[in-house]
Amino acid sequence: MKYSYLLLLLLCLGCQNFETKKISSDEIIQEELKEFNWQEVEVYPSFKECESFTETQEKKTCFEKQLTLKIYQSLQHKKVVLSDSIQEKMMLFISINSEGRPELDSLETSALIQDKLPQMKSWLEESIHQLPKIYPARKRGIPVKASFKLPLVIASE
Repeated sequence: MKYSYLLLLLLCLGCQNFETKKISSDEIIQEELKEFNWQEVEVYPSFKECESFTETQEKKTCFEKQLTLKIYQSLQHKKVVLSDSIQEKMMLFISINSEGRPELDSLETSALIQDKLPQMKSWLEESIHQLPKIYPARKRGIPVKASFKLPLVIASE
């Protein structure tokens, strides 16, 4: 009998520790969103040539190299006549939307390039719109927009 009172006392006191708190799905989503890093993607955009890479950094490097190569190849077809040589660096800000369409967001360039090559921005926009199919970046399996800062060196002799 003595043990049954003790057992009953333990059960009554112990049950309070087993209470569970109900959490709504909205609360769970809000907690997830707090921890979610919107500045990074899990899978970078890629061209067909980069699809075989499985590591995130390899895929990113491949995409950036292919993007630069394809823009340079497009610009090589432009005929430019300059009276003096140029060795200038410019910065392209490119975004790839969730459908894989690229767009030139902005361009940082020197006054010399603007003066000597006023059509450079239109050439860059044209070359970006002529890029082959791009697979969009993904975050948790969902296609998302990704932005890139791409240095470009303009050199002539």
